[in-house]
Amino acid sequence: MISYEPLFQTLEEKGMKLFDVEKGLNFSPTITAKFRKNEYTSLRTLEQICLFLDVPIEKVVKITKE
Repeated sequence: MISYEPLFQTLEEKGMKLFDVEKGLNFSPTITAKFRKNEYTSLRTLEQICLFLDVPIEKVVKITKE
């Protein structure tokens, strides 16, 4: 199962909101809604977020057993 809990923790640590990522990377609201629903998104999207936040992928997504 995909979880974006690390992303939300990272954003909180940086004093940011998901909206800041959406605007900073010019993402559509549809893309950012996937994070709230723990839905799959492309590796390219995850890469962009990691580079934008300057963090490793582990600070954005984790995979857990269901």
